[in-house]
Amino acid sequence: MNITIALALMALGIAGVMIVTAETEAPDVRSAGQTATVKAVEVAPMDVMQVQRQNYTQEIRISGFLQPARRVTLTARLSGTLAAVEADVGTTVRAGDVIARFETETLTLTLDKLVATTEAKAATLLRAKKDLERTRSLAATGGVAQAKLTEVETDAAVLKAELRALRAEEAEARRALDDAVVTAPFDGIVNTRGINPGQAVSINTELFEIVDIARLDMVALLPPQESAELSIGQMAEIEVEGLPKTSFSARLDRISPATVGTSRSLQVYLRLEQTVPGLRGGMFGHGTLRIGSHENILAVPMAAVAKEGEKAFVRTISDGVVRRQSIVLGNARVGEDLVEVRSGLKEGDRIITVPLADIATGTPVRIAGR
Repeated sequence: MNITIALALMALGIAGVMIVTAETEAPDVRSAGQTATVKAVEVAPMDVMQVQRQNYTQEIRISGFLQPARRVTLTARLSGTLAAVEADVGTTVRAGDVIARFETETLTLTLDKLVATTEAKAATLLRAKKDLERTRSLAATGGVAQAKLTEVETDAAVLKAELRALRAEEAEARRALDDAVVTAPFDGIVNTRGINPGQAVSINTELFEIVDIARLDMVALLPPQESAELSIGQMAEIEVEGLPKTSFSARLDRISPATVGTSRSLQVYLRLEQTVPGLRGGMFGHGTLRIGSHENILAVPMAAVAKEGEKAFVRTISDGVVRRQSIVLGNARVGEDLVEVRSGLKEGDRIITVPLADIATGTPVRIAGR
């Protein structure tokens, strides 16, 4: 191959293709008994593909960080002094385990006083009800005036309301005693602790954060154009940095309804189907999410497809020459570089997978090394 032709090919970006000179007889020249010089095309074996029907899985790359599927920050429900703190960062807890206690002496005294006051008020109301029954009987026979009956009814109603208020205060005091004992809401691990024994805290002070790492999510950001093909339940394979040679299956569990801030990315949550010791929130993971599958289809590299207006075609090798074959593309995009061919090709056809500019149908072609 001379230098001029080689430089021209390099400028065109035609990788793996070489044009050589070959003596062939053109049909219109053969009849006159003459020969014509025609430029032949030589292609590398890697640039030729035999089309086969296959099953393809459509995947997208994902990456993100792990976070516990459940986490809760426990806050103080009352003001008081901590008598004991029974859990620390890293402590494994079970649902219902006591992890802190407030001093309860004052709370107990308050409750006892309310109980006694409530009992006394209940006894007073009982006596008032009996007086009311007697007064009603007398009023029916004219023994007492209507005004007296009204007074007794009013006194009984006031006592009843006061008793109801005392019982509400008593219930609140009992709840305060319950809140003085801080328990774990679910099985998990203490992630943070913000208190110490003997510390006086006010209501809503953060006490602990507890996380459940038995169930982990990977939070990933995806381009919004991928959202149309996402659906709950799609599966992914994930690798986590720090745990080499270990792959985790994950299920698409939740999709954010809106993009995130100025990045316009879509946030998705994938639930890991299994966990192993060593997995922690905040670890970075990456992998592939399967968003579709295509069975028994023909697919060719997008680089092999040329377009002329709205029509698409590929260049095939048939009987030792290049032929331009019109095709109809399907809707399936297979991976990042393959596209479905709905019609125009059949199984076993050989196509050239690199662009060939200005190569006419009928140009001789040979595969290098063959």
